[in-house]
Amino acid sequence: MTRLFVSFYLFVAIALVLISSTLELVLPNESHEKTKEAHILETILPLVVSDRSLLIDKLRATDVNYEIKSIDSVAWSDTERRAFSDKRSITLFDEEAKYIYAPIGNEEFIALTLPYEKVSTPYLIVYLLVFLVLLGLAMAVWLLPLWRDLSHITREVSHLGQETEQLSISLKKRSIMQPIANRLNLLSERVHGLLRDQRELTGAVAHEFRTPIARLKFALEMNPKPNSEAWNGILADIDELEGLVQEMLDYTQYDAITPELSISDIPTKELCENLIERLSLTTDKSLTVIGENVVLRGDGHFVERAVSNLLTNAIRHAHSKVAIEVQSTPDTITISVSDDGDGVAPSLAERIFEPFYRPDNSRVRYSGGAGLGLAIVQRIQYWHKGNASVKPSALGGASFILTYPK
Repeated sequence: MTRLFVSFYLFVAIALVLISSTLELVLPNESHEKTKEAHILETILPLVVSDRSLLIDKLRATDVNYEIKSIDSVAWSDTERRAFSDKRSITLFDEEAKYIYAPIGNEEFIALTLPYEKVSTPYLIVYLLVFLVLLGLAMAVWLLPLWRDLSHITREVSHLGQETEQLSISLKKRSIMQPIANRLNLLSERVHGLLRDQRELTGAVAHEFRTPIARLKFALEMNPKPNSEAWNGILADIDELEGLVQEMLDYTQYDAITPELSISDIPTKELCENLIERLSLTTDKSLTVIGENVVLRGDGHFVERAVSNLLTNAIRHAHSKVAIEVQSTPDTITISVSDDGDGVAPSLAERIFEPFYRPDNSRVRYSGGAGLGLAIVQRIQYWHKGNASVKPSALGGASFILTYPK
């Protein structure tokens, strides 16, 4: 915005100066000719001191109003009297004319009245019209590149979200619209990402729901009795569907908007111990926490959600042990969740955080979930300007690491 304002301001200022100067030369009026004032100053006033009679003759030959009076007839100020003593003229102004008082000898002065010359009305109209036309043409020249870039952006944006390829607006680097084009390119990338995620979500929903729904249909055809094994299987399938729906809703919510984080001081080790205390009631696997109880600046709800997702995932895939380690460096705070399961192949370390992705090993589809837990963790880390990664664990399985800047 600043660049646009400065560019336009300088252009208009230079254009006004150039147009005014040109019109003064092309459309001269009587002010460019030798005026009465210039004639008096150049030919008449020098005669005040040198030749009084010739001065009178010159004034009579013009239509200049003059009077010769005694100096003492006017109450002059001390400054004006000194000017007369130094043989200098005095010039005064009012709204209608300019008055020149020049001394004649030591006792008299001549008073000249010079009415202001007025420019004729037709000249003013012509001057104004030509000036406005030239100014409009100059502004059109300045606006032409801007109009061209805006037209190009309008044409490109009209296809936003309709093409298979994302929008790419290319403008010259010196174009004033280049920042807007860059933001629109980012918007296009975001829109295509949302459309891609929507397609993936739709496909994943259909795929994930198909199996429990098929089991439900098969179990209902058997007309099971309450509290029977088939009846309990139906309840389990309903719980699975409910969990899938909630997980997908959470991911959709987290991916669509960035919430307003409630930042506070979080004692990380204490947070992890509370999570283990709750989850230990639902598993027979060994859960431990080691490290310092360092204070992390973040949103307690979302940080807990990220650690909880990793911990639940580790419990699901561990053989017998899960360990959480909190570490602090001069620049970062890390929370590592490790298990002794089958681990994650290094080639899959990046893709495992993608929505709906599951590697073809022990972390397979029948283990539960829709493959969105790690994607939610990645999103929470993005909000906190941190990152999530995975590497082989010292326990033999996978170690998921959350890194936060101090």
